[in-house]
Amino acid sequence: MIPRSLLTSVALLATLGAATAQPAPFDMSPESNRVITPAPAPSADPSPAPVQPAAPAGFSRYLLPGANLRLVGEEAKQGVVVYLTAAQAAAPASLKFSLLNALVVAPEISTLRVRINQTEVATTPIASSSAATPIAIDVPAGTLRAGANIIEFRATQRHRTDCTVESTYQLWTEIDGKTAALTFTGDNVSTITQLADIGAVGVDQTGNTTLRLIAPDLADPTARAAILHLVQQIGLSLRTPKLSVVLADAPSDTPQAGVLDVAVMPATELPSSLQSAQAQASAGPLAAMLPMPSGANTLVVSGPTWDTIVRAGDAMLSAAPVSPERPRFDLPSPLPLMEANGSASLASLGVDRLEFNGRRYATQLQFELPADFYAYRYGELELVLDAAYSSDVLPGSEIDIYTNGQIASATPLLRTDGGMLKDTRIRIPMTNLRPGRNEATLAINLQTRSDAVCNAGWTGQAPARFVLSNNSYLRLPDYARATAVPDLQVLTGSAWPYGNDGAVPIVIGDDSDSLLAAMMFATRVATASGKVITFKAVAQAEVAPDANAILVMPLAAMSPLTLARSGVGSSASISAQSSDDALLDQFNTGQIEGPFSGVADWLRQTVGLDLADLRLVPAPDQPFVPPADAVVVSQVRQPEGGVWTVLTSTSPPALRTGTERLIDTPKWRAIGGRVSALPAGKDDVTVVAANNITVLTTDPLSPLNLRRVAANWFSGNILYFSLAIVLGALLLMFVTSRVLTKIGRPS
Repeated sequence: MIPRSLLTSVALLATLGAATAQPAPFDMSPESNRVITPAPAPSADPSPAPVQPAAPAGFSRYLLPGANLRLVGEEAKQGVVVYLTAAQAAAPASLKFSLLNALVVAPEISTLRVRINQTEVATTPIASSSAATPIAIDVPAGTLRAGANIIEFRATQRHRTDCTVESTYQLWTEIDGKTAALTFTGDNVSTITQLADIGAVGVDQTGNTTLRLIAPDLADPTARAAILHLVQQIGLSLRTPKLSVVLADAPSDTPQAGVLDVAVMPATELPSSLQSAQAQASAGPLAAMLPMPSGANTLVVSGPTWDTIVRAGDAMLSAAPVSPERPRFDLPSPLPLMEANGSASLASLGVDRLEFNGRRYATQLQFELPADFYAYRYGELELVLDAAYSSDVLPGSEIDIYTNGQIASATPLLRTDGGMLKDTRIRIPMTNLRPGRNEATLAINLQTRSDAVCNAGWTGQAPARFVLSNNSYLRLPDYARATAVPDLQVLTGSAWPYGNDGAVPIVIGDDSDSLLAAMMFATRVATASGKVITFKAVAQAEVAPDANAILVMPLAAMSPLTLARSGVGSSASISAQSSDDALLDQFNTGQIEGPFSGVADWLRQTVGLDLADLRLVPAPDQPFVPPADAVVVSQVRQPEGGVWTVLTSTSPPALRTGTERLIDTPKWRAIGGRVSALPAGKDDVTVVAANNITVLTTDPLSPLNLRRVAANWFSGNILYFSLAIVLGALLLMFVTSRVLTKIGRPS
């Protein structure tokens, strides 16, 4: 008698044999939103069917775009954007994170509220001062949705004993990025099958997104240009603030959080693990999320030639475009572009109506300015405020406004019987504004009679003392339209001057580290500006000085001519080209020493002038000598008219690792001047301002715009302004004398 186990094995083998005898075709039709092909696929596809990955029954999606999220002050709000597929949005989910707060936070009157897509899902006391407390919240069904989801953490914190404004700076609550995650249950919910869902790759525990690039030998200039174009498109589609790029030989063995495998190569070079896509890639441009046995998210971008691969990348960005409905991971609040004579209400900037009973309230406003914004020396924007405060508020209270981290305006509250701030205009100098993204902080500091007594428990029982309407708005005046060169802030904020060029020449070192640095740098510029830059890879000797260009290579790879035009130099080159004075002068701080130091300090503190502002002829810009292993960004306008941006370091590995650190958002926003350097092992970016600046107008010349440009330029060149006044007075005196001579009576 045949054993039952043997019969079972035979039946199982027969079933598997039937399955392999009739392979299901690999579905990459346009309806699946995973492929763009101009020509139909061949009728017969001999490739075997891909093995459907055995995805785990559940997985976690990390949330934070950084190592942690910190809520500071009495009222604080921060949010993140999380992209989900339709299957993930429909699956049962829970939100998990750990909470740690300052010891001085009073737990009985301090709470943390969590909102998902404007729906409050939980309120928990802030009572975790001794150790981090894990928190798990079941997400109600229907709260999550396919695409972008905004998760907000709102903290209301009060001090245990102190009622002063100063004590509010001691209040903080921190959420650890390693524990903050959405956890889903269900089968195959981790798999991304459509290009439109590529943002669901997300971030890892440290807030980073990594692209594992599987590509052939990239020595071919056409291949390098195509890869640079594609990596920017992927960065924009992922909606991540920064993208780390590493080279890989094969797809991942296991799925990893925040990691996307990208295979980019012509169809004939696809590896055996991706052969199922070769037939359609041979017929035309292909961009598809390919299911893998490992379950790792894998993007295949291929085609018959590199030109068709570029077209496949364009289709991918069409499936997952840059739009207000798809915000960046770290920018959940609206980010409007403020044009001249434009305005934006606080409601449109993500600010809620406020009824406040604390000591200090601060909220952040974000907006963009165009690349040719040129009014940072003379212009003022206005905050038109609708607010009111109670009679408990004392003189000494004030409304402070910071722009990009610097104090810009302080408005005192003078009335002692309460007051109505209806259509109150607060003028804010535009000194610290920049092209690209700007951050303004509205801070309300309240001194009150009741806080002077500070009875027990009063910090949580005080009645409302300040009301702010979110109908208040920011209004920008008509400003000058021009661009100052060199200025790296314009590049990092708006991709100028390369974003509007046809094909930008780029020179990349022969080593792989330089290529990776170029990819990360170009992608960071693209994600900051929302634009893809089209590059043309050229040799070092082919770069024309009258054309805009980008150069990415270590110092040792630069020719003497390129090094002389880069604004950066080595100690040897500086000594050979000039004298030791240039080398020794690199550490000059520009501060006046000796008997005139007191006069210089008085001018700086009282009038706001540096002695450099009183020069008729600016000092020459000396080449910057980078410290060992520091990454350096330099921008130089060549005498022939081209603007060159150079990314370099003292060695190829230092160039790659330094660039990966430099594209982190706080460091990226610190870049400015003509040279910015990030030393190895340090977090502060060194900025070298330009002495010789060229102002380029971008709009058609008009007398009104020229007047505004002149106003901004003269505000930074005091002696020229004084000379213009003197010359105008002499001219007026001469003309008046001639007129009086003609019409007066002879003596």
